[in-house]
Amino acid sequence: MARYGFTKVLPAPVSTFAANMCGALAIGLAYGFVEQVGGALSDVLYPLAIVGFAGGLSTWSTLAKELGEMLKEKRYWKCIQYLFFTLALGIVLAWRGAMWAPIIYQNF
Repeated sequence: MARYGFTKVLPAPVSTFAANMCGALAIGLAYGFVEQVGGALSDVLYPLAIVGFAGGLSTWSTLAKELGEMLKEKRYWKCIQYLFFTLALGIVLAWRGAMWAPIIYQNF
């Protein structure tokens, strides 16, 4: 539903980029929260939160399709930029999410 919402308000590839960035942040937050909870509960929460919700939110198959279209249209520079910013910002947001999760967990 969340990913579908992005496609309704933003044009491609911006909608894909936004969904993937939210997914990266969600993965980082989920990882950080699961690390805070620990124990047997984390064995259930980890796949549910990270693989289920955050994995479903991100759209890596759509990213691959869009990159393929850019290559086919010989828009090489745009393809490189799109891939670079998706990976770089995605890593930063996942890391920030993992760093913010303990702070959020301790304050709520």
